[in-house]
Amino acid sequence: MKKKLLLLLAVASTCFAMSSPAPLKEDGTVYKTPNILDDIRAIALQMNDSPGLKTYSLTEIKEMLIKEAPSLSASVINKVITTLKCANENNVEYNDILTVIDYSLPSNQKRLWVFSLKEKKLLFYTYVSHGLKSGALLSQNFSNKFNSKASSLGVYRTDKMYNGRHGLSLRLDGLEMGFNDNATNRSVVMHGGWYVEERFIKKYGRAGRSWGCPAVPDNLTNSIINTIKDNSLFVVYYPDEKWIVKSRFLNCQAIGHAQNILDVLNPSLTDAIEPQDNILFVSINGHKNHQENEPVVVISADDYTEIFAVKPPLNRMLRRQINEKEYIALSDVELKRLVTSQSSPPSLTPQKRLDIIYFVIPEVKMVRGYYATEMKMVNLGKIKEVKWDEGPVGQAVPKDYTIYFESNHHIRLGKTNQFIRWLGL
Repeated sequence: MKKKLLLLLAVASTCFAMSSPAPLKEDGTVYKTPNILDDIRAIALQMNDSPGLKTYSLTEIKEMLIKEAPSLSASVINKVITTLKCANENNVEYNDILTVIDYSLPSNQKRLWVFSLKEKKLLFYTYVSHGLKSGALLSQNFSNKFNSKASSLGVYRTDKMYNGRHGLSLRLDGLEMGFNDNATNRSVVMHGGWYVEERFIKKYGRAGRSWGCPAVPDNLTNSIINTIKDNSLFVVYYPDEKWIVKSRFLNCQAIGHAQNILDVLNPSLTDAIEPQDNILFVSINGHKNHQENEPVVVISADDYTEIFAVKPPLNRMLRRQINEKEYIALSDVELKRLVTSQSSPPSLTPQKRLDIIYFVIPEVKMVRGYYATEMKMVNLGKIKEVKWDEGPVGQAVPKDYTIYFESNHHIRLGKTNQFIRWLGL
C-alpha cells in the first residue's frame, strides 16, 4: 500500500506540475483549492510514522538479541525474528518495544526480556510466573480455555493499563486464534506478584503461580508496565509443536503446509491435573467436602521449615500473605507429627507446638473497584489438646482429629484434597 501511494505521488507530481495559477478571492487573497498532492503526502507521511509499518533491519535486531540477551536461546531468537517478519508482512501494528517470555525455562530462572527495537538494547530482564495448571517448577501445559488456570502461548499485543485488584495491571490482546485469543475473556493480564520476587524464589526454590497471568516482581511492575503498554508486541514462547506449526506469526509464508501438518495433531491444548495433598479444615457443617466458611488449619512457612526440615510445599501455600508472612495448610500426617513431637526442633515444647497452629478463612473485599480475596485469621481460642481416632490397626493416618480448647469447647477436623481457589501457589 505504501509503495502504491508513493507511485501515485510521483505520477501526480508530474501531472500537476504545470497547473494554472490559483484563483483569487474578492479581497485579493489566494483562494486555497483542495490539493491532491498534499493529501497524498499527508497519508504517506502518516503511514511512514505508523507503528505497524516501521521497518527494522531484522539482521540488526537479531544481532541485538544475541548481544543484549546471551541467555536467550537461538531457537527463541529465530522465532522472535520470524514473528517480526510475519507481523510486518501482515501489517500488524506495534510500537518500538518488544517483550519475550521463554516458558521452556524453569520459573526459578529469569525468563522475561523487554527490548527497545529503536535503541537496540535490553531494558528489563527478570522473573515471570506461569499458570497454576501449567506445571510447578516447569511449565509444560498450556490452554486457551476459560477457567483453565493455565498460561497461553503465542503472540500478544499490549493494551491499556489500569488499577485492578493486583494494583497496576496491563491488558493483553491475544492475536492467535485457538492459542491466546481468549485472553481478554479469561482476564489474562500482566500484574505484580510478591511470589515472583527474587527473595521468594531463592527461599522456596521456584516462583509462585498465577491463574494464567504473566505476573512479574512487585518492585518492577510499574516500570515494566509503563514501558510496554499501548501496542507493543509480546511473544510467549514454548517449543509446543502445535503452536509452532499453526501460528500465523511463524508460518506467514507456509500457511498451507502448516495447516496440513496440523490436521494430524490434537487440535486442543491440554490442561495439567496436579494431584492435591490432603489438608485439614474445621468441619462446621459436617460435610466431607470443604465449604468456603470452614477455616483451614495452617502454620507459618518459617515454622514449617524449622519443624519438618524441608522446604514448604507451595501447592499448599495460601495465595495471600498475612502481615507479609506466608502460611502453609497442614496435612493430616503433618499435624500428627507436629503435636507428638515427631519433628524438630526438640526444644519446641508441646504447648508451643500447639500455639503455632492457626485457622484461616478467605475474606472478600472491594479493592480499587474490584472484588479481591484476602486471608483472615479466625481466633477460636487457645488450643489445649489434639486427639485423634487411629482407625483400624495398622493404618498410618488417623481417621479423625478433634481439637480441644482451654475454653472447654472443641472442634472436629475434616480432610480434603479438593481444589480450593485461595490455596496453592
